[in-house]
Formats: sequence, structure tokens, C-alpha cells
Amino acid sequence: MKLRDTSQPNIVAAKIINVTPKNVTVITEEGHLLKIPLTKQYREDKTLRASLVDILKAGIWIPVNKKLKKLFSYDWLSAPALVPAKN
Repeated sequence: MKLRDTSQPNIVAAKIINVTPKNVTVITEEGHLLKIPLTKQYREDKTLRASLVDILKAGIWIPVNKKLKKLFSYDWLSAPALVPAKN
């Protein structure tokens, strides 16, 4: 899969190749390996980690920020939900 025509060059398509309790390793569309550290929320939530393993098994490409080495809480097809500012 090749992601084209994006206004955000740091967001790339990646495929999960390994999931550990602390990290997710992905390979980008250019063939670069990224080790993404999981946040405390991901490490403590067994459902979220199980979802990552399911994505790994299915071979689904996901968006990642290659500069920040972060996963997104939304996918390619859904827009991120707006969160109102707290005063």
C-alpha cells in the first residue's frame, strides 16, 4: 500500500509486525522499521493491546506519525472527534 497525496508528510501507512507489552514495531510503506512505545493507557488496557494483536494478525495498514512515533486513536476513514476545550 502506498499512501499518496497527503498534506501531512509525517503521517505514513504502516503495518504492525510485532506487539510487546511496552512497544509496537511497524514497517512503513517505504520499508523503514519504527519502534513505537506504548502509552501507559495502552499498556494497562488489555482490550487495546488485544486490538493491536488483531490488527497484526489481519495485516491491516494503519496510520502512524513517523516523526513522533505515535499511533492514532482513529483510522484512515474516520475523522478525529473534536474534544471541547476545558476552561
